[in-house]
Amino acid sequence: MKIPYEQIAAYLRGKASSQEKYIVEKWLAESDKHQQIFQSLEKEWRFLNKETEPILPNKEQVWKNIRNRIEVPFNSYAYSRQTLLKYTGIAASVALLIGLCISFLFINEKTQAMQFTAHTPMGEKAQLTLPDSSTVWLNSGSTLTYSTKAWRRIVHLDGEAFFEVTKNRRKRFEVHTGDVRVQVHGTSFNVSSYKTDPDIAVSLESGAVSLFNDKNGDLLTRLSPNQMGIVSRSQLSCHVVVDDPIVTKLWTNNILKIYNNDIYEVTKKLERWYGVNITVENGNSDSRYAFVVKTESLKELLDLLSKMTPIIYSIEGKEVHIQLK
Repeated sequence: MKIPYEQIAAYLRGKASSQEKYIVEKWLAESDKHQQIFQSLEKEWRFLNKETEPILPNKEQVWKNIRNRIEVPFNSYAYSRQTLLKYTGIAASVALLIGLCISFLFINEKTQAMQFTAHTPMGEKAQLTLPDSSTVWLNSGSTLTYSTKAWRRIVHLDGEAFFEVTKNRRKRFEVHTGDVRVQVHGTSFNVSSYKTDPDIAVSLESGAVSLFNDKNGDLLTRLSPNQMGIVSRSQLSCHVVVDDPIVTKLWTNNILKIYNNDIYEVTKKLERWYGVNITVENGNSDSRYAFVVKTESLKELLDLLSKMTPIIYSIEGKEVHIQLK
């Protein structure tokens, strides 16, 4: 069942455009079931606004109250540079995740499906605790699908995530992404697998993992700590390089490290980091960049970038234009 969560959230806030109102009202008119779903969403929305004060809310307490009310075995803490500073941003993010929880409940009642999908918008990140107690950090613009049953330790990833997997000798943990399957028993590792990137990269911090061709089951490689396996999406060929997993997972501490990337790779990472769209004019793919982003705003970062390479830039909402001189 496709539910227009974003339009419903705008509708409930009283800020829906005429197009968004039309989408919601058309969806409501389709069936009584849709009206029941809307009533449940509205109930949770009112609960959220009732429980939070007009200041930065205690997210942990809010989530505890929500979990008690809807009884879903799910734990999530969403955060971003923008939403931690703006109450409205937090409310919108929490409302979206509430919608995902309620969506699972309705699907579970009708089809007995046991899948849950968590998504982080561009510019945001999330920390999840899976039913088997494994912990996942989900980077911006990423989607993770997993079962709500602790014994089914299979997840599907589009984007980037860092995993700390609970050890279970009897049941291995698997990450399916693209045409690659990462198989582990208990370990910590990073997987970067955005569909727009040509490669899938798996960096191992501790333990051991095996990478398989998910089409035919062939073993691609086995990784040891401080190694990264890089798999070509087009040919499913794999090579292994030495890696520092502490650096690779810096993003989980809200630090973005750029190293030996051209301007197009840099802007792609900045788009995800800040949740913006960047166009580049007169870019030179031969030039390489290396820097670290911590607490800098996008404008501060572009000012720093202009000291490395002469650029002219403009920011209009989420649209950013960079012209290299």
